[in-house]
Amino acid sequence: MSLGVQQAIDRGRRVYRGWWIVLSCYFAQMLASGASGWVFGILIAPMGAELGWTRSEIVLAITISSLIGGLLAAPLGPVVDRYGPRLLMTVSLAMAGTALIGVSFVHEKWQYYLVWAVFGIASPGFGNLGPVVALANWFIRRRALAFMLFTFGSATAGIVLTRVAAWLAPEYGWRFVWVLMGVAVWLLVPLTWASVRRRPEDVGLLPDGDEIAPASDGSTPSTAPVEVQWTAPEALRTPAFWLLTIGFTLVGAPSSSIFVHMAPYVVSKGHSLAAGAAVVSWYGIGVLAGRPVYGFLIARIGVQRTLVVYAGTYGAVILAFLFPTGLLGIQLVAVLLGIAIAGGQQLQGQAYPDYFGRTVVGTLSGYASIAFTLARAGGPLFAALAFDIAQSYVFPFAAFGIGCLLGALAFAFAPAPRHPGTPR
Repeated sequence: MSLGVQQAIDRGRRVYRGWWIVLSCYFAQMLASGASGWVFGILIAPMGAELGWTRSEIVLAITISSLIGGLLAAPLGPVVDRYGPRLLMTVSLAMAGTALIGVSFVHEKWQYYLVWAVFGIASPGFGNLGPVVALANWFIRRRALAFMLFTFGSATAGIVLTRVAAWLAPEYGWRFVWVLMGVAVWLLVPLTWASVRRRPEDVGLLPDGDEIAPASDGSTPSTAPVEVQWTAPEALRTPAFWLLTIGFTLVGAPSSSIFVHMAPYVVSKGHSLAAGAAVVSWYGIGVLAGRPVYGFLIARIGVQRTLVVYAGTYGAVILAFLFPTGLLGIQLVAVLLGIAIAGGQQLQGQAYPDYFGRTVVGTLSGYASIAFTLARAGGPLFAALAFDIAQSYVFPFAAFGIGCLLGALAFAFAPAPRHPGTPR
């Protein structure tokens, strides 16, 4: 099967190989975000009803998974920069598919937390670190477009996988849904192994698919853009790196939490689980619609100003999400919430290579993930605990909104730095 995929890629050599990598990363993102967020949120209620566990006990698995994945990203970052993400992504997908199928067999808490821990070990390879390094290395001029298409995967999960899970779970049970998710992840393994490579230069290509045209003097100048390449120690000494990391950390808690708790939040407002799944789908539609908006903003006003707009808008809409009680009002704000968060993955994936170059993006993303991990892993559990205590999502959602506004302030003071070796 892997040979067949490779032959298909070879037949399509006129299509730049980087776009095949985008396709692999798109599906990886769809399944990663679907398993750890979109689908998980739909299955919280039926899993709790059958297993007899509280919401906090169920969501704790995501916290464990995120902590493990985030802490592993730091040592994996330099390795991926050096050797490329191909092997890591392929092995990680195989592990993740096995773990998701394992979820369908759990009956005890230790089994449940163990399989999600395995998923956490796999998550950096195919969920974030691996795809980000791959795309950053294969694209420079078209990097914004590549990252935008990659992040459509999460939006697709919100629109498609939530509906499928909400339809299948009542008919066939939540265990069947997890089996299908695991098999879908397994099916992505051959495409990833066949398409992903470290850098285009390794296979005689240039970033963005640019060609080497012979000059009149016989030389072969490249039309590819040139990036200033930082070393990791140089980047870590800049305030910009730390302000970016602080901003993404503050936005990370709600971005990993709200869509997990969105269906239960709608149910807490007196609506059905089916209505909650529909709201999640509307949120996914907003995410899908918002992707081109942020791509346009990045092209027109740059990454840093777009970061400020992104975090500020997201914080304001989260606070607005607390007010409507009718289903129509909740759906409307959910769409706005999806549009607001739509740029998150693209901006986080693009900011570090745009600021510091593509050769250290894995290392810097790995270091930054230590901070991201605490927010993203703790956010869903914080919201679940707050609900178990107060039977309300008002306090955690309000805290999330304020945190995003502070993140916008951090981004405002983080312009792209000038490399020490660049003349003024």
